[in-house]
Formats: sequence, structure tokens, C-alpha cells
Amino acid sequence: VCREGDDSSTMIREICTECGAGAVYWNKEHTTESRIREGKYRTALQEMNVAGMECQSSLLYDPTSPSLAAGFHGGHWGTLMPFKKTCEKQLGMPRRPIPRADTFFLMERMHGPDEWPTSKDVEELNIAVVNGNEKWDKAIIDRFPMSEDDAVANMNTFFQRGFAKYERDRSRADIDWSTSKLSAHLRIGSLSPNELYYKIEDSNLDYNDRKTFSRRLIWRDLAYFHLHSFPNMRDTSIRLHYEQTDWVSGEEEEEARFNAWKTGNTGYPLVDAGMRELWKTGWMTQSVRMVVASFLVEYLRVNWVRGAKWFHYTLVDADSAINSMMWQNAGRSGIDQWNFVMSPVAASQDGSGEYTKKWCPELSKLPKAVLHKPWEAPTQVLQAAGVVLGETYPTRIISDLKAERSKSVEAVLKMRSANQESNSDRGYDMITLPDGKRTVVFTKKEFRIDPQGNVIKEATQRKKSAGGISKVGKGR
Repeated sequence: VCREGDDSSTMIREICTECGAGAVYWNKEHTTESRIREGKYRTALQEMNVAGMECQSSLLYDPTSPSLAAGFHGGHWGTLMPFKKTCEKQLGMPRRPIPRADTFFLMERMHGPDEWPTSKDVEELNIAVVNGNEKWDKAIIDRFPMSEDDAVANMNTFFQRGFAKYERDRSRADIDWSTSKLSAHLRIGSLSPNELYYKIEDSNLDYNDRKTFSRRLIWRDLAYFHLHSFPNMRDTSIRLHYEQTDWVSGEEEEEARFNAWKTGNTGYPLVDAGMRELWKTGWMTQSVRMVVASFLVEYLRVNWVRGAKWFHYTLVDADSAINSMMWQNAGRSGIDQWNFVMSPVAASQDGSGEYTKKWCPELSKLPKAVLHKPWEAPTQVLQAAGVVLGETYPTRIISDLKAERSKSVEAVLKMRSANQESNSDRGYDMITLPDGKRTVVFTKKEFRIDPQGNVIKEATQRKKSAGGISKVGKGR
């Protein structure tokens, strides 16, 4: 049944009345908006004496269920391993999915209403209509056909061609099937995370060879746990004092940098390749997402919120929780602040250079030694490759990476110094949890400061750590 209206709870009331429904089943979405919407469903159905049956199948664990203790417990609050261990201890291992044959048999035994409610054809809704001469949706649809059969085929192909090498190749954008490409199917529900989880766990690979891929599914659940804990995390810093961070000054300069980034015209080939792939196909591999995110925040000094919104607009696997968690951490304001900065030049993600050549074909004749840094190429090499910087390929939007990165660090230290109430005795950030308790969260060494705002030196931290296990545990 397909209907159109301003309030889905009103539509449900009407359908229940028309077909005499005794129960309504739905799968929880676990987003900020869905909780409000599902609350209306429960109220409407209670008033009609119709049973509301909420199911949980989009994640391994319901993000409202685990209860994490504040502080450091084998990891800081809200990081992967404490979350994983808490879920397993409090909720058990993820459930095994029901075999498909049993599901089909159950559905065949079910009977619909004697008279079906009125319905619209999906085509009548006038949604997903691409106007204009450029059929930009074709490349996306061709790359990501969406059905359960397509999802299973995709999963099986990855297990045949890439799974055994995932631990080694997962960061490579230039190797086909270095990653599973299943994120879009997990996002829209054409693949169950439980099915994928046990496909991994039942494989013949040793634990150390499969654990990283398996934990990708725990990362998904963790992102939704964060979104449940901090409903505004899609555009508001979880470390609230980070809202005061200074970004690049001048609206014109910010727009120039952001537009160069989103269109793949920064002058940094690996960044540009990733952003062009994103626009054309709605996807890029995780390692390249991290490169372009780090570049926008750490070097271009543009607020992470703008990057998160652009990703959500362009990604075929756009996900409110996962996308926001990545950008919060890249922007240093998330629970698990990135402990690294991704180089836009080193390009370990494209060891062969084929990825960059594919998406930046104007550079395809450059030798690999200068492919990811064409500004270092001798004039005769550029001429032989038909490259004219500033004409056939853009000049760099910024040229002094070290200076830009220093400004980023200075902005964070300035903000942290002005918010000493959110600084622990060991220089870590502190945040307020949903239950009102305060907890420390991981903070990168270069951002840890003392009460006077000075960066805590390594030797000083070691001296504090020598004071005893209980004190260290509390201070963290």
C-alpha cells in the first residue's frame, strides 16, 4: 500500500480502519526524526486498540539498550571496544538470522485482507525525477543496482574475491574488491547486518584475518549509539566547547576553498579523484573518505559540518549516524577524535596511481613519481604529459600544508584554553553524558593542555602516569 500525506500516523490510522488491522509491524529506524515519528505511531495505535510491534533488524544491537559506564574501561567512553564488550556482556552475541526458506514459508502462510486498502502507484508520487539533459543518476544506478538479489550477489563476490585480502588491501582505492561495497545495501536494508556478520564469523579465516571487517558492523551500531546519545550530532559538536573553534577567516576564502574541495579542483590529485568519484557515482572507499575529510578540516580549515552535509547530499550510502560520526571525529569534536592526520600527498591509498588516473584523466600521462604532486614535476615532464597547471589542471588551492595545519592546531588550543572547565587534570576533554554524568574522552596528545593552557609535554604525562594505576584510571 502506497499513500501520500502530511502525517504518516494519520495514514496508518486510515489504513488500519479500512482493513480492520489487529497489529502493525515496523522496523525501527533509530534516527532522531524516526523516534518522534514512531512515538506518534504508538500513540495512534494505542488509541485504536491496535497492537504496535516494533522490530529491530537494521543493526546488530538496538542502540537504546546498552548502558556504558562513564570513564575509562579498556578504552574511553563511547569508543569501539568498550561498546563491543558491553553489548556482548549485556545483550549477548548478535542473533543469527532466520533462514530465507523459513521466512518465505512464513510469508506464504500469511493472508492479506479480504479487500486491500486504496493505494497509489509509486510513479504517481513524482519523486526521484531527474530533470535536465544530464542523467546524472545513471552512473549511480549502474554501479549500485538495489535489490536483495543484487545485495547477496555483491556479498558473495566480495567473499570470493576480496574478503581473504581485506586485512591487507582495505585502504587501497586502486584495487578492485579491496572493500565490500556493501554499505549502500546495508543502508537501505537490502542486506541484513546479521546475515553479513555470520557470513564473516562462519568463514574459514582466522580471527585476526577477519576481525577488522567484522568490526565494521560494530562501528555502524556504535554510530547509532552516538546518535541516540547526542541527537543533534549531525550539525552540533558532541564536545560542545568545540563549537567555539575558529575556522578559516573570510567568507570569500571559505567559499573558494569549499567549492574547490566539493568539485574536485583543489590541485591535490588524490583529493580531487575522490571528490570527482563521489559526484559521479555517489561513493568512494572509506580510506579516501578519510583523506578528503582530513584535508577539508585540517588543511583547508573549513568547518566539518559543511563536509558532512555535502557527503550526506551526494553519498549513495548516506547515513545520518555513520556519516556524522566520521565527520565529528575528523573535526576533532566527536567521541573518538582522530589520532592522525591523513596526508593528501603520500597517496598510499593509490599505490599504482590507477585510481587517480581514472578520475583525473588530465594527469594520466604523468609518471607515478609526481602523479600525486604535479607541482614538483619538472617543466619538461609536465609538457610531455600535456599538463599545464592552472589551465588543464588546477593549481593548488593552498600551497603551504604545514602552515595551514599549524593554524588548525592553534585554533583548537586557543578554544581549549578558554574552556578549562572541560579539561581534565591530565589535559583530556570532558563532556556531559545524557544522564548528566561527566566523563573524559580521548584527546590527541598535541591538544592536551594544563590549567595554564600550555601543551603537556610527554615527560610530564609519564610522571603523572607513574603515580599509580587507580589515579591514572580516574584521570583518564
